[in-house]
Amino acid sequence: MIIKTSKNIIFPNFKKNEDILKENLQIQTYGQRLFRDQTLYEYLLEFLVIFASPKSLGKKDYMDASHQFQFLSQAGENQLFYFPTPRMGLKRFIFLNRSEIEKRFEVDINALEDHREILKGKLTIDSNQQEDFLLNILQDLLYGFNAIIGKRSWFAQSLLPVAPELIFCEAIGKKSDREKLEKNSSFKDIDGKFDFNYRAFMARGGEVYYLHVLQGVQEKPDLKENLEKNLQELITGIPQLSQIAQFIQNSWRHDKIKELDGDQDSFIEKIDYVTKSMEWIPDNYRNRAAFTVQELTNLLSSSINTLEKVEMLSSLIALQVMRMMCLQAQLLLEGKDNAEWLIDVINNPGNQIRKMAVASYEKLEENVFRAVHQANIQNYMDKSVSNKAEEAIYEDASKDTNRLIRKLGKQLGFVVPPKGGSMRFGINEEITKILVLSLVTPGERMLYTTFLDKCYKHFKIIIGPNEAKKHWSENNSLDLTMFNANSEKFQDLLKDSGLLRDLSDSTAIVENPFQE
Repeated sequence: MIIKTSKNIIFPNFKKNEDILKENLQIQTYGQRLFRDQTLYEYLLEFLVIFASPKSLGKKDYMDASHQFQFLSQAGENQLFYFPTPRMGLKRFIFLNRSEIEKRFEVDINALEDHREILKGKLTIDSNQQEDFLLNILQDLLYGFNAIIGKRSWFAQSLLPVAPELIFCEAIGKKSDREKLEKNSSFKDIDGKFDFNYRAFMARGGEVYYLHVLQGVQEKPDLKENLEKNLQELITGIPQLSQIAQFIQNSWRHDKIKELDGDQDSFIEKIDYVTKSMEWIPDNYRNRAAFTVQELTNLLSSSINTLEKVEMLSSLIALQVMRMMCLQAQLLLEGKDNAEWLIDVINNPGNQIRKMAVASYEKLEENVFRAVHQANIQNYMDKSVSNKAEEAIYEDASKDTNRLIRKLGKQLGFVVPPKGGSMRFGINEEITKILVLSLVTPGERMLYTTFLDKCYKHFKIIIGPNEAKKHWSENNSLDLTMFNANSEKFQDLLKDSGLLRDLSDSTAIVENPFQE
């Protein structure tokens, strides 16, 4: 692979370098932007919002180009825009009655009651009691696919991406604005007075990943069509849910548009879609982009349960984002991607590999943070920086860099222990399955030694002696025999997961058992 070390090269190439220097240090280093508060599902959901939405290249003109990566050949020269549909009526119908009582504003309670009455008028059922019962069933059905609830307000909650209409974009309703609205407020205020560009939860991590996938399809154009098809099949696999969602949203929209008087084209446009712009990422991410789209294609092509695939996809994206950050840090600091992920499979307090793994992970976090020191703090502050202010800037950068790596890793169970010291890379059955399904073509198999080599090429994962020898080739004093037990333990984990078969005492085969 060709290594490009210039941190000033960005993708897409539409911004001036002086504009980038005005961003905070972590954005200057890792792109606009990877943010501490996004959950695993929110990386996936924001990525799919972009994929499923119409998109435009270089201008804000709405174009119907959803479910495609069609602008790749020119994306290095222009900014990308996408146009998600908020669907606030549908979102309110699903989440409001299950949200915390103190976060339900009167205007939305009244709007939901109004919405339900509109829906009842479109049902052909004997009694009002049955109408309410049916609407409750529909609400429970859709809510059953919840992904992100927590203590958030109803408009900041999300569903699993099992239908395009259920993939919601960012929508933030300010308490002061919602409380000012009255029962008889106009549709324009009820559904229009939300901030669709605040980026509190959909904080651009999915945009960073989407741009990286664009790099990958440029590097591997032969995978473009298959990747688009598989992603579209993933989010359109339950057409009945799309029909239900369209019925609920369109009933509300069509009825309320009748209330609008005068020239309301701009508002109708706003409730149908909002305009969002995408920013930029380091072009260095391109160095693993071909791996990313190949891993995505393998996982998405595997015939596994849709909900399980969604969960695995969110975990794979997090792994890839972690690897992207490690890649960028090493290229900036040392000019090559040499940050190993040494995995302690044995998990025994007395083994030598644990000590190496702890030291290796500590260095990895240190380098991911050190890389931000390559950024221009003077330009960012646009004035002389005091020691105290500089400390605050680097503290903030740490939360979006080394501590972000730690957070994602612990959410995956890939960084252990969950609490306490001696942090290092470990491995569990879920991560093992993700590695196999993303690195082995569906229905195919490979030698165990080949699989370990592929783990190293794609993620710099070191488990067995061959990869250790390759990585530390200049260290002749390294005792490679200690990696044998590590490798044997990993073989047992693969076998227990139904992903490895022994052909003989010396030959083992790793296989992706799911057909394409």
